[in-house]
Amino acid sequence: MTTSRSLVDNLPQPIAVVTESGGVDYKNGAFDETFGTDAIQWLKEAARAVAGERGWLHGFFVEGDDLQTIDVEIEGRVYRVDRILRVTEDDVPKVALSFEDVTREREAEQAKSDFTAQIVHDLRGPLSGIQGTLEFILSADTKLDTMYADLLQEAQRESERMMNLINEILDFSKIKSGNFIVEQEPVRVAGVLKRAVRSLQQVAARDEVFLISAHGRDVPQIIGSVEKLTQAVINLISNSLKFTPQKGLVSVGAQIERKGDAPEAIVITVTDSGMGIKADELQSIFEKYKQSGTKSLRGGAGTGLGLYIVKQVVEAHGGEVSVASVEGVGTSMVLRLPVRRAA
Repeated sequence: MTTSRSLVDNLPQPIAVVTESGGVDYKNGAFDETFGTDAIQWLKEAARAVAGERGWLHGFFVEGDDLQTIDVEIEGRVYRVDRILRVTEDDVPKVALSFEDVTREREAEQAKSDFTAQIVHDLRGPLSGIQGTLEFILSADTKLDTMYADLLQEAQRESERMMNLINEILDFSKIKSGNFIVEQEPVRVAGVLKRAVRSLQQVAARDEVFLISAHGRDVPQIIGSVEKLTQAVINLISNSLKFTPQKGLVSVGAQIERKGDAPEAIVITVTDSGMGIKADELQSIFEKYKQSGTKSLRGGAGTGLGLYIVKQVVEAHGGEVSVASVEGVGTSMVLRLPVRRAA
């Protein structure tokens, strides 16, 4: 034990054994050198409860909790705090924590995120102009030669695909940098479905796919982000349209799960009569950069981020996403959102 303590004493990484109240039972030389006497104050702050919410230190002491690491700001710098060991001495629970300064890493991530956001912003402007021009020409009364009309529709389709790719890259960048924030506002789920379906109705008509929506009038509100939930449903519908043949059907619906008389969750389903997903791919389709081996009927490969982003959006609202599919029959994507305050 003495040898182990001596080894820890000389490690270049700050290490401390702390109690749930923020007391320090042991600290090595690197911890003292890095934080000095100020550690007493910020450790107590990390253990303190404010407005019923415990500080970050509490998570390391919860029995059965999976919290092993967390990034926290300490005295103007960002540290990755890892739980090395959980011990109990004299009936007092303690944890051994190591502290790694990741400030530069986080700054680099933020710089990359800012750069991506700027590039996306610069691309969105001219692309929106192109989309508007194409939409105006195709909706005008001018009769176009069939060949030119087909070419313009193809250009419109590709511009829509490019805009979706740009939006996915921006959302992914926000998720990676920790800036993917869910607003806390009342969300009418029926309105979300209506907006999502309406935005893709013209695309479905062009591809000769029936797109319908069905839900009750009594669908309750939830708290979250109208914009992000709408985009998540749009992603699912757009995905279904890519893999549904002409004269096929894509349906969007919502049902209420109840516990007794009270609504417990809203279940949104996007179901298609498309090509289906292979059984061995179902478990991985929500992972980033994963794409189905089934080739899209409409052409054009995506980023492999669409379903990953949908999963992040739903989980940020305290919900869960699942999929059921049969090859050659169709696919059903299911979003379950709890009727309570968003996480």
